[in-house]
Amino acid sequence: MVQTAEVISRERFNHYVIEASKTAGYEEGFGIPECDLGQRHWWVAYNRQSTREQAENDRLGKYLLTSARLAKQSGGIVPREYVIYDAESSEDLNRPGMIWLRKELIAGRRITGIVIPFQGRLSAEPLHQLAFERECAYYGVRVVYGDAPGGNDWASQTTRLIQAQANALRVKCNRDNALAENIAHVLAGKAPAHRAAYGYSYRTEKIIEARTGRARVLCAWWEIDELGPDGEPVYGSPA
Repeated sequence: MVQTAEVISRERFNHYVIEASKTAGYEEGFGIPECDLGQRHWWVAYNRQSTREQAENDRLGKYLLTSARLAKQSGGIVPREYVIYDAESSEDLNRPGMIWLRKELIAGRRITGIVIPFQGRLSAEPLHQLAFERECAYYGVRVVYGDAPGGNDWASQTTRLIQAQANALRVKCNRDNALAENIAHVLAGKAPAHRAAYGYSYRTEKIIEARTGRARVLCAWWEIDELGPDGEPVYGSPA
């Protein structure tokens, strides 16, 4: 079930599901249409990407293939409606598909297992992961990850917690690097140090690099949208 239909078409999503089941050799158990959802022995395949740009690449196909293989290894049957996809941030669990999974399928005792291709697809926050796994354990739902042990023993839980901390560190480092790059651009004069108010225009001085053919910004600044002969903003202009 595509919870964020505006991000990816249902036709494209269904194509990914069908190809994943064929490649995994599990057409009889992954993405099965017209299942009796009133029964409670079904499994869920949960997948997530962070942004629209990521949703437009082909990684979802890889995630679904991994999910199909995990379902086959675990002996779980995944109806087409229970292949869930979110295109939301990993910072919290307030995503359409995740909310439906937790409140309706898990709490409603409508499923027995969940496959998640990679632990980072669930969340980048260790606390959220622990809360999710506690809910699953309480309702007797088995969780299987493609890159981490899925047991409820101490060693498996500790391993997943360490990986969750590593995912959180990765996200922090990426953000720190992006912030440092933005600050460097400002200090080098390649980007204005503030967002100008309405009535200003963005100006840049650029050169075309011979090797790559790309434009490189030498400096950037804001200019008042329109000035008169006296150097003051023209009456009635945005400035």
